[in-house]
Amino acid sequence: MGPSRLNIPVVLGTARKGRASVHAAGFICDLLNQRAGVASDVIDIASIPLPTDDAGEAIKHEPFAAAMRAADGLVIVSPEYNHSFPGLLKHALDSCLSEYIHKAVGIVGISSGPFAGIRVVQSLLPVTRELGLVTIFWDINIGQVAKVFGDDGRLLDQAFVGRADRFIRELIWMSKALKYARAHVSIDEEAKEIVPCPACGTSMTHHADKVVAAAIADDGSVVMAAARACPGCGTEVAELAASGSSPMSV
Repeated sequence: MGPSRLNIPVVLGTARKGRASVHAAGFICDLLNQRAGVASDVIDIASIPLPTDDAGEAIKHEPFAAAMRAADGLVIVSPEYNHSFPGLLKHALDSCLSEYIHKAVGIVGISSGPFAGIRVVQSLLPVTRELGLVTIFWDINIGQVAKVFGDDGRLLDQAFVGRADRFIRELIWMSKALKYARAHVSIDEEAKEIVPCPACGTSMTHHADKVVAAAIADDGSVVMAAARACPGCGTEVAELAASGSSPMSV
């Protein structure tokens, strides 16, 4: 995929049997693929073999991390379970960090009742912010999902095509803007250090520092992720360096 093409995958955030959310994820993915210059596919967290005896970047699954690294933006489709989002979704999202920094995310909330997933969107907003994602200001809320999609996935309420339009337009705009910024705007223009792109040799930008809470150096210091991007070929990397402060294990 060339650097000018947007890659915006859709993360299906539930593994429950009989989940209607799979129809919403496919619906959004199809709409994204209809846009010029955009490619999308559905990433089903049920297919990610994450262990449960650890958490965070310690359980990083490389295919999922690679998909997040290659993404220019992201859609999270999540049902509302007991006033919040599924725990397995949090488990999967937490397995990455530097891969998300300064990338756009839009949230699709789903419920079987009348609240239309509003509470799951509210619950996910602080999580996505902490991960380093940039949330757009439109959401898609699908309530009484059985009236919106048939058992075969067919869209029953065509009004959602129009409702999704402004969400997708904003997501594409933000993904384009942040992709350009990662490649061309540095937070330390005065820095003398020049880091060449490992793929093509072009000088990379330094667009963010993020504490990697799950990655602790041997001396107990917190590790920082210095996010960089190449304006030449679009390669993105994150370098780790100890910050010197010692955290408490929790």
